[in-house]
Amino acid sequence: MSENHNPRVEGHNRDVTRRSALKGLTALAGAGSISLAGCTEGGGDDDDSIKIGLQADLTGALSIYGFWHRRILENYVESINENDGIDGRQVELHVEDTETDSEAGGQVFRRLVQQEDVDFVIGSQSSGVSIATNPLAKQMQVPYFPLGEAPSITGSDGNRWVVRNNHSTEHAAEIAVEHGMDSGSRWTIIYQDYAFGQQYRDTVSAAVERRDGEVLTSIGVPVGESDLTSYLNKVPDDTEVLFNALIGASSLNFLQQSADLGTPGQRLGAIASIEGVDISQTGEGAQGAEYVTMLPREATNTDVDGVDRLREMADPSGTDNIYLGGHINASYEALSWIEDAVMETEWSGEDDNQAFIEWFEEGPSVEGGDRYPQGPKFFRGEDHQAFMDMHIERIEGGELVNATRVSVDEPTFEARANLAGQEF
Repeated sequence: MSENHNPRVEGHNRDVTRRSALKGLTALAGAGSISLAGCTEGGGDDDDSIKIGLQADLTGALSIYGFWHRRILENYVESINENDGIDGRQVELHVEDTETDSEAGGQVFRRLVQQEDVDFVIGSQSSGVSIATNPLAKQMQVPYFPLGEAPSITGSDGNRWVVRNNHSTEHAAEIAVEHGMDSGSRWTIIYQDYAFGQQYRDTVSAAVERRDGEVLTSIGVPVGESDLTSYLNKVPDDTEVLFNALIGASSLNFLQQSADLGTPGQRLGAIASIEGVDISQTGEGAQGAEYVTMLPREATNTDVDGVDRLREMADPSGTDNIYLGGHINASYEALSWIEDAVMETEWSGEDDNQAFIEWFEEGPSVEGGDRYPQGPKFFRGEDHQAFMDMHIERIEGGELVNATRVSVDEPTFEARANLAGQEF
């Protein structure tokens, strides 16, 4: 056992999920990266090691996410191994490129399990890859921690082998609407007309209606569209909140064009729309736009314990790539959850995988700290879904600043499936 580890993680009945019952876990001082075994080409020869697979989107549309997930996990594994590993066992990281493609992602999972003999897999940021991989996790009976955010991942497309410590689109939508209702109850949604945008359209609409607000209209924008003038002209004059779920050129041009046109409504959206973007280059039209995120991009903009440790593992000054404050903590914390579950269940190998999964069904909760830098969080055992505080960031003077933190003490949406009630 690592001398830094305090294995007291609070568990509770899967029907009791309020974080008011949380007593927390003493944060580990150690974080980690990987040994020489953590290379894309495969691994070491220590049979007693714990092998972690990573479905990394190193190429394709989400390559910026894959870059950061790989970078932070390599450093986190190295640090864990310098602190006696997990329960005295060294950790190996095996990384494979999904190409941000569902079919390739499934093949990657098979290679990691069948050829690299990994014990656990931390998944892709792509919801498509996550959904395609879920049934393979069940088939091969390997605990899987997908990073995709589609609601169905822990719903209709989930199964008992899937554990999501990342937030769901539905959770982010609830937080955004909770904050946005302060600006008004009449909403317009402008969204990229594919899965990402459609998910936000549906979940934001439902959250607004539950709060007795009104969605005046929803406006779909084709993927790749750069001129949003005709779409913005459709925004009703009495719009009080303009929620946008756009990507790429659509997202960036939305900021300037909505300002130029004087489009009504406080601009509010999901941080994924501007992840990997240099905010200083977005222009004056971006001023005042707000985004819901798991964690602010700049460490100085949050009081969450452990953020400095997360940035140390990410080493953003060592690369020209834009730091992803709102997403990379999910892969880092997936490894922390794996370590806790291994310790709590005395996991020694695949024969203990069911007990490993059942531990998450007890609804464990943790406080924020070096090992959980995003902040305190808890699992709902029924659907294996984690819940956590979220943040609202605002663009001010060419920078992203942390506008507010929204505390979460209980699930923000109903379970879409009872994964804990399924057969293994």
